[in-house]
Amino acid sequence: MNDEERQELERYAAEHVADGIVRYGTAAMSEAERRSFVEKLAQEAIDHAARTMVTGGLPTPTAEEEAQLVRRLVATQLGLGRLQLLLDEDEIENININGADVVWVKRADGTKEQVDPIADTDDDLVELVQRAARAHHTGGERRIDSAKPIVDLHLAGGHRLSAMIEVSNRPCVSIRRHRLVDPTLDDLADSMTDELASFLRAAVAARLNMIVSGGTDAGKTTLLRALAAEADPADRIVTIELSYELGLHELPHRHPDCVAWETREANTEGEGAVSMDYLVQRANRHDADRVIVGEVLGDEIVPMLNAMTAGKAGSMCTIHADSTEGTFAKIKTYASQSPKHLTDQAAAQLTAQALDLVIFVRKRPDASGLARRYISSVRVVEDADGPHVVSTEIFAEPDGGGPAVHHLAMPPGLRDRLSDFGYDAPLTVFSPAGFGAGGYAR
Repeated sequence: MNDEERQELERYAAEHVADGIVRYGTAAMSEAERRSFVEKLAQEAIDHAARTMVTGGLPTPTAEEEAQLVRRLVATQLGLGRLQLLLDEDEIENININGADVVWVKRADGTKEQVDPIADTDDDLVELVQRAARAHHTGGERRIDSAKPIVDLHLAGGHRLSAMIEVSNRPCVSIRRHRLVDPTLDDLADSMTDELASFLRAAVAARLNMIVSGGTDAGKTTLLRALAAEADPADRIVTIELSYELGLHELPHRHPDCVAWETREANTEGEGAVSMDYLVQRANRHDADRVIVGEVLGDEIVPMLNAMTAGKAGSMCTIHADSTEGTFAKIKTYASQSPKHLTDQAAAQLTAQALDLVIFVRKRPDASGLARRYISSVRVVEDADGPHVVSTEIFAEPDGGGPAVHHLAMPPGLRDRLSDFGYDAPLTVFSPAGFGAGGYAR
Protein backbone atom coordinates (compact mmCIF):
# COMPACT_ATOMS: atom_id res chain seq x y z
CA MET A 1 0.00 0.00 0.00
CA ASN A 2 1.19 3.50 -0.79
CA ASP A 3 0.64 6.50 1.49
CA GLU A 4 -2.49 7.65 -0.33
CA GLU A 5 -4.11 4.23 -0.10
CA ARG A 6 -3.16 3.93 3.55
CA GLN A 7 -4.66 7.35 4.35
CA GLU A 8 -7.87 6.51 2.48
CA LEU A 9 -8.20 3.25 4.42
CA GLU A 10 -7.66 5.09 7.71
CA ARG A 11 -10.33 7.70 6.85
CA TYR A 12 -12.81 4.96 5.97
CA ALA A 13 -12.10 3.00 9.14
CA ALA A 14 -12.29 6.13 11.31
CA GLU A 15 -15.74 6.97 9.91
CA HIS A 16 -16.93 3.42 10.57
CA VAL A 17 -15.65 3.53 14.16
CA ALA A 18 -17.22 6.95 14.81
CA ASP A 19 -20.56 5.79 13.37
CA GLY A 20 -20.45 2.68 15.56
CA ILE A 21 -19.78 4.68 18.71
CA VAL A 22 -22.71 7.03 17.96
CA ARG A 23 -25.04 4.15 17.06
CA TYR A 24 -24.35 1.85 20.00
CA GLY A 25 -22.93 4.25 22.61
CA THR A 26 -20.07 3.58 25.02
CA ALA A 27 -21.07 5.58 28.10
CA ALA A 28 -22.02 2.50 30.13
CA MET A 29 -18.85 0.60 29.20
CA SER A 30 -15.70 0.30 31.28
CA GLU A 31 -12.44 1.57 29.81
CA ALA A 32 -11.42 -1.97 28.85
CA GLU A 33 -14.82 -2.61 27.24
CA ARG A 34 -14.63 0.63 25.23
CA ARG A 35 -11.15 -0.25 23.99
CA SER A 36 -12.28 -3.72 22.96
CA PHE A 37 -15.35 -2.28 21.23
CA VAL A 38 -13.33 0.26 19.24
CA GLU A 39 -10.78 -2.40 18.27
CA LYS A 40 -13.64 -4.60 17.00
CA LEU A 41 -15.14 -1.77 14.93
CA ALA A 42 -11.76 -0.86 13.48
CA GLN A 43 -11.02 -4.47 12.50
CA GLU A 44 -14.47 -4.81 10.91
CA ALA A 45 -13.80 -1.73 8.76
CA ILE A 46 -10.35 -2.94 7.73
CA ASP A 47 -11.65 -6.42 6.82
CA HIS A 48 -14.48 -4.95 4.74
CA ALA A 49 -12.11 -2.56 2.96
CA ALA A 50 -9.61 -5.36 2.32
CA ARG A 51 -12.26 -7.49 0.59
CA THR A 52 -13.12 -4.54 -1.64
CA MET A 53 -9.41 -4.02 -2.42
CA VAL A 54 -8.99 -7.66 -3.40
CA THR A 55 -12.00 -7.44 -5.72
CA GLY A 56 -10.56 -4.30 -7.31
CA GLY A 57 -7.10 -5.77 -7.66
CA LEU A 58 -5.56 -3.33 -5.21
CA PRO A 59 -2.82 -4.19 -2.67
CA THR A 60 -4.16 -4.97 0.80
CA PRO A 61 -2.59 -3.97 4.12
CA THR A 62 -0.13 -6.31 5.78
CA ALA A 63 -0.83 -7.70 9.25
CA GLU A 64 1.62 -5.16 10.71
CA GLU A 65 -0.09 -2.27 8.87
CA GLU A 66 -3.48 -3.47 10.13
CA ALA A 67 -2.22 -3.60 13.73
CA GLN A 68 -0.73 -0.10 13.48
CA LEU A 69 -3.97 1.25 12.03
CA VAL A 70 -6.03 -0.28 14.84
CA ARG A 71 -3.68 1.26 17.45
CA ARG A 72 -3.98 4.70 15.85
CA LEU A 73 -7.78 4.50 15.69
CA VAL A 74 -8.01 3.45 19.35
CA ALA A 75 -5.68 6.32 20.32
CA THR A 76 -7.73 8.82 18.31
CA GLN A 77 -11.14 7.70 19.53
CA LEU A 78 -10.34 6.97 23.18
CA GLY A 79 -7.14 8.82 23.93
CA LEU A 80 -5.14 11.77 22.73
CA GLY A 81 -4.39 10.90 19.12
CA ARG A 82 -0.77 10.51 18.14
CA LEU A 83 0.29 11.64 21.61
CA GLN A 84 -1.49 8.60 23.04
CA LEU A 85 0.85 6.33 21.10
CA LEU A 86 3.79 7.83 23.01
CA LEU A 87 1.91 7.56 26.31
CA ASP A 88 1.43 3.86 25.64
CA GLU A 89 5.18 3.19 25.26
CA ASP A 90 6.42 1.64 28.50
CA GLU A 91 10.04 2.77 28.16
CA ILE A 92 9.29 6.48 27.73
CA GLU A 93 9.56 8.57 30.91
CA ASN A 94 9.34 12.15 29.62
CA ILE A 95 7.70 13.73 26.58
CA ASN A 96 8.62 17.35 25.80
CA ILE A 97 6.72 19.14 23.03
CA ASN A 98 8.04 22.48 21.78
CA GLY A 99 5.36 22.98 19.14
CA ALA A 100 3.42 20.37 17.18
CA ASP A 101 6.40 19.21 15.10
CA VAL A 102 9.20 19.41 17.70
CA VAL A 103 8.74 16.43 20.01
CA TRP A 104 11.45 14.91 22.21
CA VAL A 105 11.25 11.85 24.41
CA LYS A 106 13.51 10.60 27.19
CA ARG A 107 13.57 6.90 27.86
CA ALA A 108 14.14 4.99 31.10
CA ASP A 109 17.77 4.30 30.20
CA GLY A 110 18.48 8.04 29.88
CA THR A 111 18.57 8.18 26.08
CA LYS A 112 16.89 11.08 24.32
CA GLU A 113 15.54 11.32 20.79
CA GLN A 114 13.33 13.46 18.59
CA VAL A 115 10.22 11.66 17.35
CA ASP A 116 7.47 12.30 14.81
CA PRO A 117 5.07 15.27 15.24
CA ILE A 118 2.03 14.59 17.42
CA ALA A 119 -0.19 17.15 15.65
CA ASP A 120 -0.31 18.75 12.20
CA THR A 121 -0.27 22.36 13.43
CA ASP A 122 0.21 24.30 16.66
CA ASP A 123 -3.52 25.05 16.65
CA ASP A 124 -4.20 21.31 16.57
CA LEU A 125 -1.79 20.86 19.49
CA VAL A 126 -3.63 23.51 21.52
CA GLU A 127 -6.93 21.81 20.73
CA LEU A 128 -5.48 18.50 21.89
CA VAL A 129 -4.40 20.01 25.22
CA GLN A 130 -7.81 21.64 25.63
CA ARG A 131 -9.44 18.27 24.99
CA ALA A 132 -7.20 16.70 27.63
CA ALA A 133 -8.13 19.45 30.10
CA ARG A 134 -11.84 18.94 29.45
CA ALA A 135 -12.08 15.18 29.30
CA HIS A 136 -8.88 13.41 30.35
CA HIS A 137 -7.88 15.08 33.62
CA THR A 138 -8.80 12.50 36.23
CA GLY A 139 -9.82 15.13 38.76
CA GLY A 140 -12.50 16.73 36.58
CA GLU A 141 -12.48 19.39 33.91
CA ARG A 142 -9.78 22.06 33.81
CA ARG A 143 -9.21 24.79 31.28
CA ILE A 144 -6.47 26.37 29.23
CA ASP A 145 -7.16 29.43 27.09
CA SER A 146 -6.15 33.07 26.69
CA ALA A 147 -7.37 33.91 30.18
CA LYS A 148 -5.72 30.83 31.72
CA PRO A 149 -2.65 30.04 29.59
CA ILE A 150 -1.05 27.49 31.98
CA VAL A 151 -2.49 24.20 33.16
CA ASP A 152 -1.38 21.11 35.12
CA LEU A 153 -3.24 17.86 34.53
CA HIS A 154 -3.19 14.27 35.74
CA LEU A 155 -3.91 11.82 32.94
CA ALA A 156 -5.14 8.25 33.21
CA GLY A 157 -2.22 5.94 33.88
CA GLY A 158 -0.60 8.29 36.39
CA HIS A 159 0.94 10.67 33.85
CA ARG A 160 1.45 14.35 34.73
CA LEU A 161 0.96 16.95 31.99
CA SER A 162 1.99 20.61 32.19
CA ALA A 163 1.17 22.95 29.31
CA MET A 164 1.64 26.60 28.41
CA ILE A 165 0.15 28.58 25.53
CA GLU A 166 0.53 32.24 24.50
CA VAL A 167 3.16 32.94 27.15
CA SER A 168 5.60 30.78 25.18
CA ASN A 169 6.74 31.29 21.61
CA ARG A 170 4.95 28.08 20.65
CA PRO A 171 2.60 25.82 22.61
CA CYS A 172 4.77 24.01 25.16
CA VAL A 173 3.78 20.68 26.71
CA SER A 174 5.77 18.48 29.10
CA ILE A 175 4.55 15.09 30.25
CA ARG A 176 6.09 13.00 33.02
CA ARG A 177 5.21 9.34 32.63
CA HIS A 178 5.39 7.29 35.79
CA ARG A 179 6.40 3.82 34.69
CA LEU A 180 6.00 2.41 38.21
CA VAL A 181 2.56 3.31 39.55
CA ASP A 182 2.49 0.63 42.26
CA PRO A 183 6.11 0.15 43.31
CA THR A 184 7.45 -1.43 46.48
CA LEU A 185 10.87 -1.06 48.03
CA ASP A 186 11.71 -4.45 46.52
CA ASP A 187 10.97 -3.03 43.06
CA LEU A 188 13.55 -0.30 43.75
CA ALA A 189 16.26 -2.72 44.88
CA ASP A 190 18.77 -1.28 42.40
CA SER A 191 18.50 2.14 44.05
CA MET A 192 19.31 1.12 47.63
CA THR A 193 21.18 -1.48 49.64
CA ASP A 194 19.33 -4.30 51.41
CA GLU A 195 20.33 -2.68 54.71
CA LEU A 196 18.82 0.66 53.74
CA ALA A 197 15.63 -1.02 52.53
CA SER A 198 15.28 -2.75 55.91
CA PHE A 199 15.83 0.57 57.67
CA LEU A 200 13.16 2.31 55.56
CA ARG A 201 10.61 -0.45 56.16
CA ALA A 202 11.10 -0.11 59.90
CA ALA A 203 10.97 3.70 59.64
CA VAL A 204 7.55 3.58 57.95
CA ALA A 205 6.27 1.00 60.44
CA ALA A 206 7.54 3.15 63.32
CA ARG A 207 5.59 6.07 61.84
CA LEU A 208 8.54 8.39 61.38
CA ASN A 209 7.79 11.66 59.61
CA MET A 210 9.94 12.03 56.52
CA ILE A 211 10.68 14.21 53.52
CA VAL A 212 11.98 12.80 50.25
CA SER A 213 14.13 15.38 48.51
CA GLY A 214 16.01 15.50 45.22
CA GLY A 215 16.30 17.19 41.88
CA THR A 216 13.89 17.16 38.95
CA ASP A 217 13.20 13.65 37.60
CA ALA A 218 15.27 12.02 40.35
CA GLY A 219 12.53 9.59 41.36
CA LYS A 220 11.03 11.34 44.39
CA THR A 221 7.42 10.42 43.62
CA THR A 222 8.28 6.80 42.85
CA LEU A 223 10.12 6.45 46.15
CA LEU A 224 7.25 8.12 48.01
CA ARG A 225 4.84 5.58 46.52
CA ALA A 226 7.15 2.73 47.55
CA LEU A 227 7.40 4.07 51.12
CA ALA A 228 3.62 4.44 51.30
CA ALA A 229 3.29 0.80 50.20
CA GLU A 230 4.90 -0.16 53.53
CA ALA A 231 2.18 1.60 55.54
CA ASP A 232 -0.38 -0.39 57.51
CA PRO A 233 -3.42 -1.00 55.24
CA ALA A 234 -5.60 0.04 58.18
CA ASP A 235 -4.15 3.56 58.11
CA ARG A 236 -6.45 6.31 56.88
CA ILE A 237 -4.35 8.26 54.35
CA VAL A 238 -5.07 11.71 52.95
CA THR A 239 -3.00 12.70 49.90
CA ILE A 240 -2.76 16.35 48.89
CA GLU A 241 -1.44 17.50 45.51
CA LEU A 242 -1.42 20.33 43.02
CA SER A 243 -2.95 17.83 40.59
CA TYR A 244 -3.41 14.12 41.15
CA GLU A 245 -0.17 12.24 40.54
CA LEU A 246 0.55 9.87 43.43
CA GLY A 247 -2.52 7.76 42.72
CA LEU A 248 -2.55 5.99 46.10
CA HIS A 249 -6.35 6.18 46.10
CA GLU A 250 -6.29 4.05 42.93
CA LEU A 251 -4.54 1.20 44.81
CA PRO A 252 -7.24 -0.13 47.16
CA HIS A 253 -5.38 -3.40 47.62
CA ARG A 254 -2.68 -1.40 49.46
CA HIS A 255 -4.62 1.62 50.75
CA PRO A 256 -8.28 0.71 51.22
CA ASP A 257 -8.96 3.84 53.32
CA CYS A 258 -7.36 6.57 51.23
CA VAL A 259 -8.82 9.86 50.06
CA ALA A 260 -7.11 12.09 47.49
CA TRP A 261 -7.40 15.86 47.42
CA GLU A 262 -6.12 18.29 44.81
CA THR A 263 -6.03 22.05 44.60
CA ARG A 264 -8.62 23.97 42.63
CA GLU A 265 -8.02 27.04 40.53
CA ALA A 266 -10.12 30.17 40.78
CA ASN A 267 -13.04 30.56 38.38
CA THR A 268 -13.30 33.32 35.78
CA GLU A 269 -14.48 35.70 38.53
CA GLY A 270 -11.36 34.97 40.56
CA GLU A 271 -13.24 32.99 43.21
CA GLY A 272 -13.40 29.40 44.38
CA ALA A 273 -9.66 28.67 44.56
CA VAL A 274 -8.58 25.97 47.04
CA SER A 275 -4.87 26.01 47.94
CA MET A 276 -2.60 23.25 49.17
CA ASP A 277 -2.07 25.28 52.34
CA TYR A 278 -5.81 25.15 53.06
CA LEU A 279 -6.09 21.44 52.23
CA VAL A 280 -3.24 20.52 54.57
CA GLN A 281 -4.96 22.40 57.35
CA ARG A 282 -8.25 20.60 56.61
CA ALA A 283 -6.61 17.17 56.95
CA ASN A 284 -6.88 17.52 60.72
CA ARG A 285 -10.68 17.54 60.36
CA HIS A 286 -10.81 14.28 58.41
CA ASP A 287 -9.25 11.84 60.88
CA ALA A 288 -6.12 11.27 58.80
CA ASP A 289 -3.58 8.82 60.22
CA ARG A 290 -1.02 9.88 57.61
CA VAL A 291 -0.93 13.05 55.52
CA ILE A 292 1.06 12.69 52.30
CA VAL A 293 1.77 15.79 50.23
CA GLY A 294 2.91 14.90 46.73
CA GLU A 295 5.21 17.88 46.43
CA VAL A 296 5.79 20.86 48.71
CA LEU A 297 6.13 23.88 46.44
CA GLY A 298 5.93 26.83 48.80
CA ASP A 299 4.13 28.15 51.85
CA GLU A 300 2.24 24.89 52.47
CA ILE A 301 5.43 23.71 54.19
CA VAL A 302 4.34 25.41 57.43
CA PRO A 303 0.92 23.68 57.74
CA MET A 304 2.60 20.44 56.61
CA LEU A 305 5.10 20.61 59.46
CA ASN A 306 2.35 21.66 61.84
CA ALA A 307 0.31 18.62 60.77
CA MET A 308 3.30 16.40 61.55
CA THR A 309 3.55 17.89 65.04
CA ALA A 310 -0.22 17.56 65.59
CA GLY A 311 -0.18 13.80 65.87
CA LYS A 312 -0.02 12.91 62.16
CA ALA A 313 2.91 10.55 62.71
CA GLY A 314 4.11 8.75 59.63
CA SER A 315 3.37 11.66 57.31
CA MET A 316 5.48 12.24 54.20
CA CYS A 317 6.10 14.69 51.38
CA THR A 318 8.59 15.49 48.64
CA ILE A 319 10.54 18.67 48.01
CA HIS A 320 13.08 19.92 45.45
CA ALA A 321 16.56 20.26 46.96
CA ASP A 322 20.18 19.53 46.09
CA SER A 323 21.10 17.50 49.20
CA THR A 324 19.76 16.42 52.56
CA GLU A 325 21.36 19.47 54.16
CA GLY A 326 20.04 21.66 51.35
CA THR A 327 16.55 20.45 52.22
CA PHE A 328 16.65 22.38 55.49
CA ALA A 329 17.64 25.55 53.66
CA LYS A 330 14.73 25.09 51.25
CA ILE A 331 12.32 24.59 54.16
CA LYS A 332 13.53 27.82 55.79
CA THR A 333 13.14 29.71 52.52
CA TYR A 334 9.57 28.50 52.03
CA ALA A 335 8.70 29.16 55.67
CA SER A 336 10.00 32.74 55.47
CA GLN A 337 7.85 33.34 52.36
CA SER A 338 4.70 31.92 53.95
CA PRO A 339 1.95 34.20 55.35
CA LYS A 340 3.37 33.50 58.82
CA HIS A 341 6.84 34.74 57.74
CA LEU A 342 8.70 32.43 60.08
CA THR A 343 12.19 33.48 61.10
CA ASP A 344 15.03 31.04 60.44
CA GLN A 345 15.08 30.20 64.13
CA ALA A 346 11.33 29.50 64.23
CA ALA A 347 11.56 27.42 61.03
CA ALA A 348 14.45 25.38 62.42
CA GLN A 349 12.56 24.76 65.67
CA LEU A 350 9.41 23.66 63.81
CA THR A 351 11.46 21.41 61.51
CA ALA A 352 13.15 19.73 64.47
CA GLN A 353 9.82 19.13 66.18
CA ALA A 354 8.10 17.77 63.07
CA LEU A 355 10.64 15.84 61.00
CA ASP A 356 12.43 12.60 61.75
CA LEU A 357 14.15 11.80 58.45
CA VAL A 358 15.28 13.46 55.24
CA ILE A 359 15.94 11.08 52.34
CA PHE A 360 17.79 12.32 49.27
CA VAL A 361 17.46 10.65 45.87
CA ARG A 362 19.97 11.32 43.10
CA LYS A 363 19.90 10.83 39.33
CA ARG A 364 23.33 10.39 37.82
CA PRO A 365 24.79 8.76 34.68
CA ASP A 366 26.56 5.46 35.26
CA ALA A 367 29.83 4.38 33.61
CA SER A 368 28.00 3.68 30.33
CA GLY A 369 26.39 7.11 30.32
CA LEU A 370 22.88 5.80 31.04
CA ALA A 371 20.77 7.31 33.81
CA ARG A 372 20.76 5.74 37.26
CA ARG A 373 18.63 6.74 40.24
CA TYR A 374 19.48 5.86 43.82
CA ILE A 375 19.15 7.00 47.43
CA SER A 376 22.39 8.79 48.22
CA SER A 377 21.77 10.12 51.74
CA VAL A 378 19.56 9.69 54.80
CA ARG A 379 19.76 12.24 57.57
CA VAL A 380 18.18 12.03 61.03
CA VAL A 381 16.77 15.26 62.44
CA GLU A 382 17.72 15.58 66.11
CA ASP A 383 17.23 19.11 67.39
CA ALA A 384 17.49 22.82 66.63
CA ASP A 385 20.16 25.25 67.76
CA GLY A 386 19.12 28.80 66.97
CA PRO A 387 18.60 29.07 63.20
CA HIS A 388 20.26 25.70 62.55
CA VAL A 389 18.78 22.21 62.38
CA VAL A 390 20.98 19.66 64.12
CA SER A 391 21.09 16.40 62.20
CA THR A 392 23.16 13.26 61.62
CA GLU A 393 23.78 11.66 58.25
CA ILE A 394 23.40 7.97 59.04
CA PHE A 395 23.55 6.75 55.43
CA ALA A 396 25.81 8.47 52.89
CA GLU A 397 27.00 7.95 49.34
CA PRO A 398 30.30 6.04 49.28
CA ASP A 399 33.41 7.13 47.44
CA GLY A 400 32.86 6.47 43.77
CA GLY A 401 29.11 7.02 44.02
CA GLY A 402 26.19 4.66 44.30
CA PRO A 403 23.49 3.85 46.86
CA ALA A 404 24.05 5.14 50.37
CA VAL A 405 25.77 2.93 52.95
CA HIS A 406 26.06 3.19 56.74
CA HIS A 407 27.97 6.32 57.63
CA LEU A 408 27.45 7.42 61.24
CA ALA A 409 25.73 5.62 64.10
CA MET A 410 22.15 6.72 64.59
CA PRO A 411 21.01 8.42 67.80
CA PRO A 412 20.15 5.97 70.60
CA GLY A 413 16.53 7.09 70.80
CA LEU A 414 15.92 6.31 67.14
CA ARG A 415 17.82 3.01 67.39
CA ASP A 416 15.57 1.90 70.25
CA ARG A 417 12.45 3.03 68.41
CA LEU A 418 13.30 1.06 65.28
CA SER A 419 14.35 -2.06 67.16
CA ASP A 420 10.69 -2.48 68.14
CA PHE A 421 9.96 -2.93 64.42
CA GLY A 422 12.65 -5.45 63.62
CA TYR A 423 15.58 -3.24 62.66
CA ASP A 424 18.74 -3.55 64.76
CA ALA A 425 21.10 -0.71 63.89
CA PRO A 426 24.84 -1.07 64.44
CA LEU A 427 26.13 0.75 67.51
CA THR A 428 29.27 1.93 65.73
CA VAL A 429 29.78 2.58 62.05
CA PHE A 430 33.05 3.08 60.21
CA SER A 431 31.90 4.20 56.81
CA PRO A 432 33.95 4.55 53.63
CA ALA A 433 31.78 7.47 52.62
CA GLY A 434 34.31 10.00 53.81
CA PHE A 435 32.03 13.03 53.80
CA GLY A 436 28.70 14.36 54.95
CA ALA A 437 29.30 14.21 58.69
CA GLY A 438 26.47 14.95 61.03
CA GLY A 439 26.11 18.26 62.78
CA TYR A 440 24.57 21.60 61.93
CA ALA A 441 22.54 21.94 58.76
CA ARG A 442 22.83 25.61 57.91
